[in-house]
Amino acid sequence: MTESHGSDVEAFLDDLPPSTNRYSYEGKEQLHQILKIEYDRLGPLYHPRSEPSKPNLEISEYFVIFIDPSSFDQEFLLPDPIAGLRLFYNEALHSLILRMSTPEHSQVAGALHTAVTNALLPMELDQAIQVYGGVNVPVGNGNVKQPDGGWGPIRHTRGVPKRPGVVVEVGVSVSETKLRNDARMWVDPVRGKANMTITVKVNRRKPQLKIDSWEWDSGVQRPHVTQSCVIERSGDKTTVSQYPITIPFEYIFRRSPDIPRETDIWLEKQRLINMATSVWASQEP
Repeated sequence: MTESHGSDVEAFLDDLPPSTNRYSYEGKEQLHQILKIEYDRLGPLYHPRSEPSKPNLEISEYFVIFIDPSSFDQEFLLPDPIAGLRLFYNEALHSLILRMSTPEHSQVAGALHTAVTNALLPMELDQAIQVYGGVNVPVGNGNVKQPDGGWGPIRHTRGVPKRPGVVVEVGVSVSETKLRNDARMWVDPVRGKANMTITVKVNRRKPQLKIDSWEWDSGVQRPHVTQSCVIERSGDKTTVSQYPITIPFEYIFRRSPDIPRETDIWLEKQRLINMATSVWASQEP
């Protein structure tokens, strides 16, 4: 692995919230103990506003396990992944970052998937996509990451590996810097190889979501934001700063439209409001 890629993961670890626990792998039994400890610790995340006198806004839904590649393969590269977790493994650093999925993560990923499939229905392509939420995706140099969501064509050109063309990453306790690092990794043409990353930052302190779409700029060799939208509620009024959010057809299917009904996907204002409203509802006790 190159030094720059190692630095990316070090930055990823640095961007995790201060309350993130770190463990060293010592065997299967100890792994089960770690998972129980973390499930118990992260229980309050499922009721983020339930105890105003005991704020849990700073609880990290992440934890880190230092584990060698062979043990990682045996414990985590399984046909049935561990429910409720998302992972990012760096083989060279023997570092496994695990994240517990909260109601906010599930609501955002589910709402975006529903929006995409509904848009594909009139194109008769709703059954033509491969879904990548929680799927192990190789991202170069023996590293593996699971996105919160993602889509690609279910049928691929022979010899072309199956991987998402568009990826979704949701952040709750982490900083926007961490989401930016995820976006950089996914759209990097050598690592994640996606055409677009959609990042969604959920605010725990007030009813606000920030959505950015990221693409790779080959001219400057780094990702850049192509669309940005803030959805927020004040009293009974919900505002959307920019809409629609557009997902180009060819970004998902890795081909140009063949017939007139095959078009880009547009996430319109009401769709964005509905998604945000469902997330805010999931934060209520």
